[in-house]
Amino acid sequence: MSNLKILPNEKNVIVDSEQVVFNPIYAKPGPVGKAFGVGRTTVYNWLKSYEQDNLGIDGLYLDLTPGLTLINIQKLEEFLKKKHKKWL
Repeated sequence: MSNLKILPNEKNVIVDSEQVVFNPIYAKPGPVGKAFGVGRTTVYNWLKSYEQDNLGIDGLYLDLTPGLTLINIQKLEEFLKKKHKKWL
């Protein structure tokens, strides 16, 4: 067995905060609207639609306070895919 040591170099060391990338789990309605290219009102309409029929998806959003709603982004995508063309 050999003692393999990996020395620090430009490829394996983070030197700038822009090198750190992660996918957020929850977001407020405003940023969700920007990410999906719609307004905040449309996002709230989606949440109202979810309350009427959740299409089998539990835990789409959290209402923590009257002014703080957090939306699970992955579950929102699932909900919108299931809702797609249901109005036809």
